[in-house]
Amino acid sequence: MMVDNQSIQKILVTRTDKLGDVILTLPLISELKRNFPESKITFLVSNYVKDLIENYKGVDELIFIEEFQSFKSKIRYFKNQKFDVAINVFPRFVLAFSFLISGIKIRIGSGYRWYSFLYNKRINEHRKYAEKHESDYNLNLLKPLIQNINYEKKYYFKYSQEEFLNLQKKLQGFDFQKKFIIIHPSSKGSAVDLPLDKITNLCSEILKYFKDFNVVLTGTKDDINTTGEIINSVISEERNRIFNLAGLLNLKELMILIDNSSLFISNSTGPVHIAGALNKNIIGFYPSKIPMNPERWKPLSENTVIISPKGTNDMNSISIKEILDAIETFLKINSL
Repeated sequence: MMVDNQSIQKILVTRTDKLGDVILTLPLISELKRNFPESKITFLVSNYVKDLIENYKGVDELIFIEEFQSFKSKIRYFKNQKFDVAINVFPRFVLAFSFLISGIKIRIGSGYRWYSFLYNKRINEHRKYAEKHESDYNLNLLKPLIQNINYEKKYYFKYSQEEFLNLQKKLQGFDFQKKFIIIHPSSKGSAVDLPLDKITNLCSEILKYFKDFNVVLTGTKDDINTTGEIINSVISEERNRIFNLAGLLNLKELMILIDNSSLFISNSTGPVHIAGALNKNIIGFYPSKIPMNPERWKPLSENTVIISPKGTNDMNSISIKEILDAIETFLKINSL
C-alpha cells in the first residue's frame, strides 16, 4: 500500500560511506523530490563530500555523520526534526535503531540484515550478487513510497564561472585551453586496480602517440608519491605535458577539472562516478568478479568503455594496446 504523499513533509536519506556510493544515491534524491516536491529532504553523509554535494538540487539540508558525538545526540536530533520517513541507503545498525527510538513512522532499509526488523518497510534484495546497478538498488528503496519509479538517472552538478576562474588561478602553469586526459590511478582498495606499472606505461604511450593532449594525474594527498613516481618514469622531453595534481584539489575543484577534460581514465573508484554524472568520455578498468564487477559499479555516462580481464580475474592481463585503441576511438570522435 502506497503512503499518502500529503502526509510526507520531511524525509531523511542516509548514505555515510564512500564518494561513489553517495553519487550513485543522488538519483534517489531527485526521484524523491519529483514525487514529493513540497517535502524537505535532508541528506546525511560524511563531511568529506561537502564540497561536491553542498547546494545540490533536491537536497534541502546537508548534515554530516561526524557532527553526532554519540548515539544520544542522533536520537535527540531525529526526534527534534520529526522526520516522517527515513531511508537507510547504507544500512547501519546504529542508524536503524535510532530511527526506531526517535519515533520515525516510516523506516526503509534492507531486508537482509540481522537488524532489519528495525525497519517497517523492507526491500529484499541481495546486493552482494551484483545483478543490478548500484543506482537501481538505491532507487528500489523507494518502492514503499512511489508506485512508478523513474529509473532515468539525471544529475545536477554545476559550478559558476567564478569557481572555474578560481581553479585556473590555483593551477598556475596549467593551460585549460590545451586538451587534456585525466588518469586517476588509485581506487583506495575499493576494487582491484590495474597494476601501477601498467598505468605508468600507459602514461608514456599516451604522451608518445597523442601529441595534441596533455595528461593530468589526480588523486588524494596519499597518492602524491605514487603519481610522482609515474611522472619520474616519463622521458624528460615529455614532462612538460604531464601534470601531477594529486592532493591539490577538493571534490568541487576535481569536478570542474573533470568537466573540462577530453577523457577520464580510472580504476573503479569515486571520481569515476563524478565523470559518469557529468556524462564524460570514460575508460574504466573493472575486475570481472562479483561484487566489484561493472554490472553493479560502472559509471553512468553514456560514453563509457569498460575494460575487464577476459576469462580471468588478473587485471594485469589487460593490454596497453586495448586501452590505446579505446582512447583513439574517443579522441577521433571528439575531433569530428
